[in-house]
Amino acid sequence: MTDLEKRRDYFATTRWTVVLTAARTDTTRARKALAELCQVYWYPLYAYARRRGHSVHDAEDLTQGFFAHLLQQDFLAGLSQEKGRFRAFLLASMNHYMADEWDRVSAQKREAKKTLSLEAETAEHRYQTELAEQWTPERVFERQWAMILLETTVQRLAREYETAGRGALFTEIQFAILGERSAVPYTELAARLNLSHEAVRVAVHRLRQRYRRILREEIAHTVTGETDILEELNYLRQVLAS
Repeated sequence: MTDLEKRRDYFATTRWTVVLTAARTDTTRARKALAELCQVYWYPLYAYARRRGHSVHDAEDLTQGFFAHLLQQDFLAGLSQEKGRFRAFLLASMNHYMADEWDRVSAQKREAKKTLSLEAETAEHRYQTELAEQWTPERVFERQWAMILLETTVQRLAREYETAGRGALFTEIQFAILGERSAVPYTELAARLNLSHEAVRVAVHRLRQRYRRILREEIAHTVTGETDILEELNYLRQVLAS
Protein backbone atom coordinates (compact mmCIF):
# COMPACT_ATOMS: atom_id res chain seq x y z
CA MET A 1 0.00 0.00 0.00
CA THR A 2 1.40 3.41 -0.98
CA ASP A 3 1.64 6.35 1.44
CA LEU A 4 -1.20 8.07 -0.41
CA GLU A 5 -3.39 4.98 -0.09
CA LYS A 6 -2.56 4.74 3.62
CA ARG A 7 -3.57 8.39 4.17
CA ARG A 8 -6.81 7.88 2.28
CA ASP A 9 -7.53 4.76 4.30
CA TYR A 10 -6.81 6.64 7.53
CA PHE A 11 -9.15 9.52 6.75
CA ALA A 12 -11.85 7.07 5.68
CA THR A 13 -12.05 5.95 9.33
CA THR A 14 -12.08 9.37 11.03
CA ARG A 15 -15.39 10.26 12.64
CA TRP A 16 -16.50 13.22 10.50
CA THR A 17 -15.61 11.39 7.29
CA VAL A 18 -17.57 8.38 8.53
CA VAL A 19 -20.55 10.62 9.21
CA LEU A 20 -20.46 12.14 5.74
CA THR A 21 -19.83 8.95 3.79
CA ALA A 22 -22.15 6.66 5.76
CA ALA A 23 -25.05 9.07 6.27
CA ARG A 24 -27.05 7.73 3.33
CA THR A 25 -26.10 4.06 3.38
CA ASP A 26 -25.42 3.22 7.02
CA THR A 27 -27.21 5.67 9.31
CA THR A 28 -26.49 3.57 12.40
CA ARG A 29 -22.74 3.87 11.83
CA ALA A 30 -23.05 7.55 10.91
CA ARG A 31 -25.16 8.30 13.99
CA LYS A 32 -22.64 6.57 16.27
CA ALA A 33 -19.73 8.56 14.83
CA LEU A 34 -21.67 11.82 15.03
CA ALA A 35 -22.77 11.13 18.62
CA GLU A 36 -19.14 10.56 19.60
CA LEU A 37 -18.17 13.93 18.11
CA CYS A 38 -21.09 15.69 19.75
CA GLN A 39 -20.29 14.22 23.16
CA VAL A 40 -16.82 15.78 22.92
CA TYR A 41 -17.78 19.17 21.49
CA TRP A 42 -21.13 19.98 23.12
CA TYR A 43 -19.79 22.57 25.55
CA PRO A 44 -18.78 25.18 22.92
CA LEU A 45 -22.41 25.19 21.74
CA TYR A 46 -23.73 25.52 25.29
CA ALA A 47 -21.44 28.51 25.85
CA TYR A 48 -22.51 29.94 22.49
CA ALA A 49 -26.19 29.68 23.44
CA ARG A 50 -25.52 31.33 26.81
CA ARG A 51 -23.69 34.22 25.17
CA ARG A 52 -26.61 34.59 22.76
CA GLY A 53 -28.70 35.48 25.80
CA HIS A 54 -30.39 32.20 26.71
CA SER A 55 -30.84 31.26 30.35
CA VAL A 56 -28.96 28.38 31.95
CA HIS A 57 -31.89 25.96 31.61
CA ASP A 58 -32.82 27.11 28.12
CA ALA A 59 -29.21 26.77 26.93
CA GLU A 60 -29.10 23.22 28.27
CA ASP A 61 -32.45 22.31 26.70
CA LEU A 62 -31.50 24.01 23.46
CA THR A 63 -28.23 22.09 23.26
CA GLN A 64 -29.95 18.79 23.98
CA GLY A 65 -32.72 19.53 21.51
CA PHE A 66 -30.22 20.46 18.83
CA PHE A 67 -28.32 17.21 19.18
CA ALA A 68 -31.53 15.19 19.16
CA HIS A 69 -32.39 16.95 15.89
CA LEU A 70 -28.89 16.38 14.55
CA LEU A 71 -28.99 12.63 15.16
CA GLN A 72 -32.31 12.05 13.42
CA GLN A 73 -32.12 9.60 10.55
CA ASP A 74 -33.78 11.93 8.03
CA PHE A 75 -31.35 14.73 8.94
CA LEU A 76 -28.35 12.44 8.54
CA ALA A 77 -29.54 11.33 5.13
CA GLY A 78 -29.26 14.91 3.90
CA LEU A 79 -25.56 15.24 4.69
CA SER A 80 -22.94 15.17 1.97
CA GLN A 81 -19.19 15.52 1.52
CA GLU A 82 -19.76 19.20 0.74
CA LYS A 83 -20.49 20.07 4.39
CA GLY A 84 -16.84 20.86 5.14
CA ARG A 85 -15.27 20.88 8.59
CA PHE A 86 -17.29 19.63 11.53
CA ARG A 87 -16.57 22.83 13.48
CA ALA A 88 -18.12 25.07 10.82
CA PHE A 89 -20.96 22.63 10.18
CA LEU A 90 -21.83 22.45 13.88
CA LEU A 91 -22.09 26.21 14.37
CA ALA A 92 -24.03 26.78 11.14
CA SER A 93 -26.45 23.98 12.01
CA MET A 94 -26.92 25.34 15.53
CA ASN A 95 -27.78 28.78 14.16
CA HIS A 96 -30.27 27.23 11.77
CA TYR A 97 -31.83 25.22 14.58
CA MET A 98 -32.07 28.27 16.84
CA ALA A 99 -33.78 30.26 14.10
CA ASP A 100 -36.20 27.65 12.77
CA GLU A 101 -36.72 25.05 15.49
CA TRP A 102 -36.12 26.39 18.98
CA ASP A 103 -38.85 29.03 18.94
CA ARG A 104 -41.39 26.39 17.94
CA VAL A 105 -40.18 23.92 20.56
CA SER A 106 -40.16 26.60 23.27
CA ALA A 107 -43.64 27.81 22.35
CA GLN A 108 -44.98 24.29 22.73
CA LYS A 109 -43.12 23.95 26.05
CA ARG A 110 -41.74 20.57 25.10
CA GLU A 111 -38.84 19.22 27.10
CA ALA A 112 -35.71 18.67 25.03
CA LYS A 113 -34.83 15.03 24.50
CA LYS A 114 -31.85 13.97 26.62
CA THR A 115 -29.62 12.80 23.81
CA LEU A 116 -26.21 13.39 25.39
CA SER A 117 -24.83 13.34 28.90
CA LEU A 118 -24.27 17.03 29.64
CA GLU A 119 -22.72 18.16 32.91
CA ALA A 120 -24.81 21.31 33.09
CA GLU A 121 -23.62 22.59 36.48
CA THR A 122 -19.98 22.15 35.54
CA ALA A 123 -20.62 23.79 32.18
CA GLU A 124 -22.26 26.83 33.75
CA HIS A 125 -19.45 27.24 36.29
CA ARG A 126 -16.95 27.08 33.46
CA TYR A 127 -18.97 29.59 31.44
CA GLN A 128 -19.07 32.06 34.34
CA THR A 129 -15.36 31.81 35.20
CA GLU A 130 -13.53 31.37 31.89
CA LEU A 131 -15.07 33.69 29.34
CA ALA A 132 -14.33 37.35 28.81
CA GLU A 133 -17.44 39.53 28.88
CA GLN A 134 -16.56 41.37 25.68
CA TRP A 135 -16.35 38.23 23.55
CA THR A 136 -19.00 37.75 20.87
CA PRO A 137 -21.00 34.49 20.77
CA GLU A 138 -18.91 33.39 17.79
CA ARG A 139 -15.68 34.18 19.63
CA VAL A 140 -16.93 32.21 22.65
CA PHE A 141 -17.64 29.21 20.43
CA GLU A 142 -14.24 29.38 18.73
CA ARG A 143 -12.33 29.74 21.99
CA GLN A 144 -14.17 26.89 23.72
CA TRP A 145 -13.82 24.64 20.68
CA ALA A 146 -10.05 25.19 20.79
CA MET A 147 -9.88 24.55 24.54
CA ILE A 148 -11.94 21.35 24.32
CA LEU A 149 -9.67 20.12 21.53
CA LEU A 150 -6.57 20.70 23.65
CA GLU A 151 -8.15 19.17 26.77
CA THR A 152 -9.23 16.08 24.86
CA THR A 153 -5.70 15.67 23.55
CA VAL A 154 -4.11 16.01 26.99
CA GLN A 155 -6.63 13.61 28.56
CA ARG A 156 -5.92 11.00 25.91
CA LEU A 157 -2.18 11.43 26.40
CA ALA A 158 -2.53 11.09 30.17
CA ARG A 159 -4.54 7.88 29.76
CA GLU A 160 -1.81 6.43 27.55
CA TYR A 161 0.83 7.10 30.18
CA GLU A 162 -1.37 5.68 32.95
CA THR A 163 -2.09 2.55 30.95
CA ALA A 164 1.62 2.08 30.32
CA GLY A 165 2.34 2.41 34.05
CA ARG A 166 4.06 5.77 33.57
CA GLY A 167 1.53 8.04 35.25
CA ALA A 168 4.11 9.43 37.67
CA LEU A 169 6.35 10.37 34.75
CA PHE A 170 3.49 12.16 33.02
CA THR A 171 2.65 14.11 36.17
CA GLU A 172 6.22 15.34 36.47
CA ILE A 173 6.81 16.32 32.84
CA GLN A 174 3.37 17.43 31.64
CA PHE A 175 4.57 21.04 31.92
CA ALA A 176 6.41 20.40 28.64
CA ILE A 177 3.25 19.78 26.61
CA LEU A 178 2.86 23.44 25.68
CA GLY A 179 6.58 24.14 25.63
CA GLU A 180 6.80 25.55 29.14
CA ARG A 181 9.92 25.27 31.28
CA SER A 182 9.94 23.19 34.42
CA ALA A 183 9.92 25.05 37.72
CA VAL A 184 12.06 22.18 39.00
CA PRO A 185 15.57 21.55 37.61
CA TYR A 186 15.93 18.42 35.48
CA THR A 187 18.43 17.05 37.96
CA GLU A 188 15.76 17.15 40.66
CA LEU A 189 13.18 15.63 38.35
CA ALA A 190 15.64 12.86 37.53
CA ALA A 191 16.14 12.14 41.22
CA ARG A 192 12.38 12.03 41.85
CA LEU A 193 11.84 9.62 38.97
CA ASN A 194 14.98 7.60 39.54
CA LEU A 195 16.15 8.41 36.03
CA SER A 196 19.23 10.00 34.54
CA HIS A 197 19.25 13.63 33.42
CA GLU A 198 19.45 12.46 29.81
CA ALA A 199 16.53 10.07 30.27
CA VAL A 200 14.35 12.94 31.51
CA ARG A 201 15.34 15.06 28.54
CA VAL A 202 14.44 12.25 26.15
CA ALA A 203 11.14 11.65 27.97
CA VAL A 204 10.20 15.32 27.59
CA HIS A 205 11.03 15.22 23.87
CA ARG A 206 8.92 12.10 23.34
CA LEU A 207 6.02 13.57 25.30
CA ARG A 208 5.95 16.62 23.04
CA GLN A 209 6.14 14.47 19.94
CA ARG A 210 3.29 12.25 21.09
CA TYR A 211 1.19 15.24 22.09
CA ARG A 212 1.54 16.77 18.63
CA ARG A 213 0.61 13.48 16.99
CA ILE A 214 -2.48 13.00 19.14
CA LEU A 215 -3.54 16.60 18.48
CA ARG A 216 -3.37 15.97 14.74
CA GLU A 217 -5.36 12.76 15.18
CA GLU A 218 -8.07 14.54 17.16
CA ILE A 219 -8.28 17.27 14.53
CA ALA A 220 -8.46 14.59 11.82
CA HIS A 221 -11.71 13.35 13.38
CA THR A 222 -13.33 16.72 12.54
CA VAL A 223 -12.08 17.20 8.96
CA THR A 224 -11.93 15.19 5.75
CA GLY A 225 -8.36 15.60 4.49
CA GLU A 226 -4.73 16.22 5.38
CA THR A 227 -4.76 19.80 4.07
CA ASP A 228 -7.64 20.57 6.42
CA ILE A 229 -5.53 19.42 9.40
CA LEU A 230 -2.87 22.02 8.65
CA GLU A 231 -5.50 24.72 8.23
CA GLU A 232 -7.18 23.74 11.50
CA LEU A 233 -3.82 23.83 13.30
CA ASN A 234 -3.30 27.37 12.01
CA TYR A 235 -6.83 28.26 13.08
CA LEU A 236 -6.12 26.84 16.53
CA ARG A 237 -2.98 28.95 16.93
CA GLN A 238 -4.83 32.09 15.85
CA VAL A 239 -7.69 31.51 18.26
CA LEU A 240 -5.42 30.85 21.21
CA ALA A 241 -3.20 33.84 20.41
CA SER A 242 -6.04 36.36 20.13
